[in-house]
Amino acid sequence: MAEARFKVNPATVEKYLAGVDYPANRQDLIDRARMNNADRDVMDTLDGLPDQTYHSPIDVSKAMAGSGFGSRRRTPAGEGAGPAPERAETREQPRTTAVSVAEVQRYLRGMHYPAGISGVISQAQKNNAPGDVLDILNRIRDREFRSAADVSKALGEVM
Repeated sequence: MAEARFKVNPATVEKYLAGVDYPANRQDLIDRARMNNADRDVMDTLDGLPDQTYHSPIDVSKAMAGSGFGSRRRTPAGEGAGPAPERAETREQPRTTAVSVAEVQRYLRGMHYPAGISGVISQAQKNNAPGDVLDILNRIRDREFRSAADVSKALGEVM
């Protein structure tokens, strides 16, 4: 049902957030999208996000889909502007996926090791990884990865 809450999908929003230096707050996201010539629907979507710190594009996608985006739009009296709800339900989702470790690794071409998880996710974004690949990478516990094999082992823990 989250798909009915906004006019644009997370991948479209992410396109207009290219160049954001995470962590970023909502205003940083809005400013970058404006610099990237985002259309009105993208700007409205970002304006409706909770005012919080976002650590990656995955956080933005989760806020769009899982934080009651449709109920968080600003109202004249500031109604519905309470704190963002906890995201516990996102961790309870089944870990079954059609994405393979090999597919994830394809989006890590050009990766320079050693790197932390933020570097791995950044490389996947540079290689235009789809949202399901980025979601899987976001589940990985941060640590130092010295090779593609280290990333593959970590993927095995979350897939």
